[in-house]
Amino acid sequence: MKKNNLLIAVLVVLVLLYVSTNYFKKNSNTTFDPEVVQLDTSAIAKLTIYPPAQSAEEPIVISRSQNGWEVAQGKIKSQSNQAVVRNALGQLQDIKALRLVAKTKDKWGHYELTDSLARKLEVQERDSGKTTAIYFGKTSYEQAATPQYGRASMTGSTYFRINDRPETYSLKNQIASAFDRKFNAWRNSEFIKLKKEDIKEVKFESADQENFSLLKKDSLWTISGVKADSAQVASYLNLIRNQGSSEFADEFEPKGEALRTITIRGEDMKDVLVKAYGDLPGNRLFLQSSQHPNTFVESDSLGLFKRLFVDETHFKNSDN
Repeated sequence: MKKNNLLIAVLVVLVLLYVSTNYFKKNSNTTFDPEVVQLDTSAIAKLTIYPPAQSAEEPIVISRSQNGWEVAQGKIKSQSNQAVVRNALGQLQDIKALRLVAKTKDKWGHYELTDSLARKLEVQERDSGKTTAIYFGKTSYEQAATPQYGRASMTGSTYFRINDRPETYSLKNQIASAFDRKFNAWRNSEFIKLKKEDIKEVKFESADQENFSLLKKDSLWTISGVKADSAQVASYLNLIRNQGSSEFADEFEPKGEALRTITIRGEDMKDVLVKAYGDLPGNRLFLQSSQHPNTFVESDSLGLFKRLFVDETHFKNSDN
């Protein structure tokens, strides 16, 4: 009888232990709120990205202006790549914690969330001036579940904290990655943007070659009064209508006249000038577009320079 009572008591204890464990587990899951920070991206006036303190990089400041978003680092200020900023804001709008990892500040070091190790994102609202600081720490990866014959893939989660709150959370890695970019990646890389149907003339001027013009008259393109190769003209117009470069040369200052100049004219458009400075034999060239007069980009003789600055024979029919 005593043996039976003992077995019953043990069984009761096990049942109570099972029930309490599942209760507290369920309770903790239901009380965890993944929306640990809520941001209205339409109200954001400025984003400041501080690299880890051990980095020598200066903060990147992305601010809203009348003409869209601008980005600055140190003394360099530029128009932002609007698509990149919109993508980053979209990630910020959807920020949700995957899970609560730790509850105390003493765990920050382990997750690289101390002031010296974390990448800090400071979000400033437009009207209230309220700021929210989000600290991104290290990223961990694990193999995702895959079909029986599928290729194994890795998923990443990044640890983060908010303001000076002690808790550490994890989130999807792509949210943190959206703010882990070099300064030039935030900048507008557009160099030329035109409507090719508006173009009526492309004039090529050179300091060391004969000048020539590509001219459209009555839907016919000519060069030096001779019909040009229509396929080559179409290919070139398709090329110059949209060109970009992220090889920014912020320290360059032109000295002397341009080595080459292209002038693009049309009926309902402002003239667009593209100039190339530098030393062609030295293979270092610096290009400037009148659409972005405060920006110079660097090119060697095989890059953007070669695509834009073609010679007269490029447009001539082989039988001319």
